[in-house]
Amino acid sequence: MANEITIIDDFGQKFGLSIMTDDTQLKQLDNATFEDLVYLIKYLKNGIKKTDAELKSRLDNGAQFKHISYGESNKQSLAQDDEALKKAFVKKYGWQAVEVKTPTKLKKEFGEAIQEDLDKVVVHETQNRVKYD
Repeated sequence: MANEITIIDDFGQKFGLSIMTDDTQLKQLDNATFEDLVYLIKYLKNGIKKTDAELKSRLDNGAQFKHISYGESNKQSLAQDDEALKKAFVKKYGWQAVEVKTPTKLKKEFGEAIQEDLDKVVVHETQNRVKYD
């Protein structure tokens, strides 16, 4: 594709954005080339994250850009710590209407004293995580 953003690695190997969005092209890459692409994307994500943070900081400080500005959006939420609301929902809809907090949130709210009770009910699961060496 002409005029597309291209990432070039340290060895001069070029990766166009079209490769990253085309399943067929991704599957055709050998493992070494695919690994190179994955590392480039990892570093690109970090750069994007920092750039987004800087943009938000500048907008917060009143900077104006020709084509970028804050928009408004609405977010809905419930008053989570309202005991009366929780009781009303449980009474009307049953225990499925409320959610127990995570072990971390419970420890933060009730301190380490809750650990003994958590040890009796916490389920431990193993997850696979991508590890970059």
